[in-house]
Amino acid sequence: MRFLRIVVLIVVLLLLLPFVAVQFFGGPIASRVVAALNARYPTEISVGAYDLSLLRSFPQLSVDLQDVTVQGSDGGSLLDAAHLGCLLDLGSLFGKIRIEGFRVDRGTLTLRTDVDGNTNYQLTGYTPVGNAGAEGAGATSVAFAVNQARLTEVTVRYEDAQLRTDAEFTITDGRFNGDFGAETYTLQTDASVRIDNVDHEDTRYFESETLRLSGTTTIDHAAGTYTFSPLQISLRDLDVAASGSLRPTEEGLSCNLRLASTAGSLEDIVSLLPPSLTGSLTDLETDGLLSLAATVSGEWTQRDYPRINGELLFSEGRIESPRVRIGASDIEFRATFAFVDGPTGGVQTFSVPEFSGNFRGEPFRMRFDLEDLKDPVIDFYADGSLPLATLPAFLPEEQELEAEGMVYFTNLRLQGRYADMIEPRRMSRVSSVGILQIEDGEFTFNDRTLALPTGILKLSDNRLKVENLRVATERSDFTLNGETTNYLPVLLADSLNTKDAALKFTASLRGTAFAIDDILALFTGSEAEKTDAGTPSVRDSLTRRDIARRARMTDVLDGSFAAEVDRWSWDRLEGQDFRGQLEFYRGQLEIRGLTDAMDGEFKVDASTFFRDSTHSSIRLTASSIDAPTFFYQLENFDQDVLTNEHLEGRMNADLLLDLYYDELGDFDYDRFTALGSLEILDGELRDFPLLENFAFALKSADLERVRFTRLANYLEIRDRTIYLPAMFIQSSAINLTLSGSHTFDQYLEYYVRVNAGQVIANKIARHDDRYDPLPARNGFFNLYYTIEGPLEDYRVETDKRAVLADFRRSTYRRDRIRNRLEAAFRRPITLLDDNEAENDDANEGFE
Repeated sequence: MRFLRIVVLIVVLLLLLPFVAVQFFGGPIASRVVAALNARYPTEISVGAYDLSLLRSFPQLSVDLQDVTVQGSDGGSLLDAAHLGCLLDLGSLFGKIRIEGFRVDRGTLTLRTDVDGNTNYQLTGYTPVGNAGAEGAGATSVAFAVNQARLTEVTVRYEDAQLRTDAEFTITDGRFNGDFGAETYTLQTDASVRIDNVDHEDTRYFESETLRLSGTTTIDHAAGTYTFSPLQISLRDLDVAASGSLRPTEEGLSCNLRLASTAGSLEDIVSLLPPSLTGSLTDLETDGLLSLAATVSGEWTQRDYPRINGELLFSEGRIESPRVRIGASDIEFRATFAFVDGPTGGVQTFSVPEFSGNFRGEPFRMRFDLEDLKDPVIDFYADGSLPLATLPAFLPEEQELEAEGMVYFTNLRLQGRYADMIEPRRMSRVSSVGILQIEDGEFTFNDRTLALPTGILKLSDNRLKVENLRVATERSDFTLNGETTNYLPVLLADSLNTKDAALKFTASLRGTAFAIDDILALFTGSEAEKTDAGTPSVRDSLTRRDIARRARMTDVLDGSFAAEVDRWSWDRLEGQDFRGQLEFYRGQLEIRGLTDAMDGEFKVDASTFFRDSTHSSIRLTASSIDAPTFFYQLENFDQDVLTNEHLEGRMNADLLLDLYYDELGDFDYDRFTALGSLEILDGELRDFPLLENFAFALKSADLERVRFTRLANYLEIRDRTIYLPAMFIQSSAINLTLSGSHTFDQYLEYYVRVNAGQVIANKIARHDDRYDPLPARNGFFNLYYTIEGPLEDYRVETDKRAVLADFRRSTYRRDRIRNRLEAAFRRPITLLDDNEAENDDANEGFE
């Protein structure tokens, strides 16, 4: 028993000895390691705190460094880590210190290469295992024999100006083993990597993907080569074996790689392509037999790319998408990559010689060839049918779209250089031919539905012919026929339209109904989107986006429609039998034509300019329209004194309107201007509030109903105010002359002259049940009144001098309005000849 106790005691002492040694020698060992690191690497290494631990990396010792910063050879940051551990063998407690490995937790490693190939990690040469590091104060008896490294949650930021490549990825858990100090050694790799992004020449290739790496790599520092034998790369269900070598050069990278895979799916291959090209295709779900074999060889520099040769096969396949309610079956897909030698050194090509399958039992087949990635030459062919319900799979996720119906392709082919397809002046070099036919098409987006029940599109080089394309919305139904050119440059134009592409067309538009606001709504966000936007500033930004989108669309239109529409509408405005022209020119729309509206006829000549804000300049000639309907549909000119409820009669008018809308699409009343001449015949005023001010001169029945044969005047609207020059009003109740103004804020300023003689005679006479207008003659004496103040509390006062002064001022306003109208309509405006003489004579005789 005593022997056993002695053995146990010895074992305990042996086990405790390292822990006791750590307590006595931990500080000096840790400080010597830190000194050795600073001596070995000719750059600044700062450490917040350090200590020596046995338990953390047992059976090895660990010198734990906290808040570590390592400066790169370019003076910038190379490594920032919350924790860096230097792994030592146990013998370091009693003899020479040997650093066998490193462990980095929660750090950021920044790797940079400038345009000349200089890196920020050129820190030291190579020291074989067992050789001591550089001698110096505190660094004696320390050997670097590093053969292992572990990285946990270390973010790597890679910036290569030479190859124009940036990347950011996180090594969530990586284990690397090898004789790191040797000139040539084999590196064992087992790591999980989360890729945040990989960008090359401003194009993003990877985003939010997770890779698994495992395998062996032979690293020869003397030759500068990395040889994979092989390295297994796993992405989702795709397993790729990479073998061959990479060698950094002064100008970039020399490649000699072989890639092979027989496990995975087509959707995993799509995920390797740039998101800008694939859109929502990354959401595809596929099933089938896949194989991949490729070689990558040659120099990757600022000027050249390595040669890619290979083949991708996908057979007996099925393709579906969560955004599409149907899938494709019996898919046969073959793609090849080849480098073709030529007189100028050769070009890289990509080809899809076979892509066929079935949608809803309808077959399709396509071919695609792309020659020369630097200057692409495209040859595309399609024949068969495609359900429109598949379109959402090809759109970005933020563009919500539901579609129904079919589109049929008949020998559709497109050939030419991509550079010519985006350049309108060179589209003559591009060949296109084929027919697309739409049947029962219906698209739902922005909470609105656009139907294309029938239509045929015929391609012939730079021309696209549209035949009987029927368009229907909730309140519109019309058919388009015509021909357009430059359709490809417009479809392929960038967001700024740097090639100045314009869609030139001549077409006809004929239909039973055309709701202008209904069509404009197709190019704006949904009400649900704006409701969910939250703050007013976000909603305003969505509105600005919609207006900018509409401006971009109209900016590429250059052509005309000959329009015939049975019924049209825009908010309250309604009309029938429009016949005219709609002409677009680079952000401007001209509308000219005749239409029945408001129980009369209008001649329209309007120009609308679509920019960040919209401006419309409109000339309207109205003939025998219904006056109350006119006031109602124009919302009573935003005033409450004279409204559609007070007025009866037929109206003739010439109107010159300038309408402005702000950047949020709201009507800008501050900038709104109008000039007009209006004439109302055989009219009647009913319960007109202002007549109550003349109750002393009128019988009670006359207050309720006042008839007039003709009411005519000019008007001007500017600065949120309606201005009326002096006008003579001859009615069944009273004859008077009136001028003044009325603001949109309901502030009145009117000047009135009443024929006092007729007032007395009318008061004595019996009420005229026929409501015949009183004779138009100057009175023996007149009464003069001003009406001024807010509508709810205005004042009526007698002031002859003020009334006559305003009548004189209004003569200049009347002449100016008439001259402007005559210049705009290019014909005489003789609206007030008789009344003007009567008013002018009266002004001269009774001042």
